[in-house]
Amino acid sequence: MMALNAMKIILIVTVTLVALGAAVVWGKSRVAPTYYVGIDEIPRVLNKLIASTENPTFAVFMFTTSDRPSDNDALNIQFSMENGRPGFDWVLLAPRNVEDKERYLEFARAAGFSPKAMEGNGVKYLRVEGGDLAQLCVDVITRMYRLPPSKKVELIVEGFEWSK
Repeated sequence: MMALNAMKIILIVTVTLVALGAAVVWGKSRVAPTYYVGIDEIPRVLNKLIASTENPTFAVFMFTTSDRPSDNDALNIQFSMENGRPGFDWVLLAPRNVEDKERYLEFARAAGFSPKAMEGNGVKYLRVEGGDLAQLCVDVITRMYRLPPSKKVELIVEGFEWSK
């Protein structure tokens, strides 16, 4: 009887470990890869996003500035498709994005854009549709945050493949 209970325990532990391992492998396969792209590639990223038929479709750019190089101070800006229309989103999740919200609004308005306050899935963001969205993105990085045009930024995509 004791041997049977011990075998049951070993079987349960083995099955649990196999299931946990499978869950970890599956979870890692769902993590979107991170790429590094030159700022000059931003228009191409937007074009690939627009050409996608997948849902959801987005491209997130992440970067830090020389005066605040910590990952905790990273900025996140993105292109996304909503209702069949591309847009540039200033997502109000990252602390630096929240902190720089008014600075971004002033910058975008001075460039002739009218960001609209939006909310989706419980997340607030500022969205611009229409106009040269790629140039707005480039200008936020190079003019607003003064990163050199040669700088590479992190890119995460969903809904389309990215390759050099």
